[in-house]
Amino acid sequence: MGKWYQDRRGGYFFLLLGIGLLLVFGALEWRFPAADRLERVTGRVTWSYTGMGALYFTVAGDARQFALLEKGDSDGRMRAAVRDATMLYPVTVKFDPRQTTRPGFVPGLFYTGFGVAVGGKDVTAFDAVRAAHRRDNLIALVLGLVFATFGARRLYLLRGEAAPAPAPPRRRRR
Repeated sequence: MGKWYQDRRGGYFFLLLGIGLLLVFGALEWRFPAADRLERVTGRVTWSYTGMGALYFTVAGDARQFALLEKGDSDGRMRAAVRDATMLYPVTVKFDPRQTTRPGFVPGLFYTGFGVAVGGKDVTAFDAVRAAHRRDNLIALVLGLVFATFGARRLYLLRGEAAPAPAPPRRRRR
């Protein structure tokens, strides 16, 4: 009897895994906000915490908390600008009010930031943030295509084989 991933079960598993990853890619791309849907908040950064793939911070005069993900800031320019501007310069954060996150290690609800401007000047263009998100999401697309192709190929190659017979029952020797 072969390993489970070498028979039809493995083919169905990899095919469904690939389809699932393709759906994840579609959901991530569909969920990314349009530029006209973003809201802006301006104020001085009063608190910041770096950890677990993001910079978490608050802006004075607003009760909301924000998170700048490494996923959308691959070169680290937005996070560095927020850290450098803490209590010195006003910061404008662009965020989507419908996208929130609740990390387990920092209390509260955080809004995902999709752009930062310091002193009225954008640190990174919105198109660059979108491109960084898309580049990161392409991993799911590529893996989904690879797994779906592998699963479909496995099922195609095994299409004429009958299901293996069940193993005979074991008997104890006396």
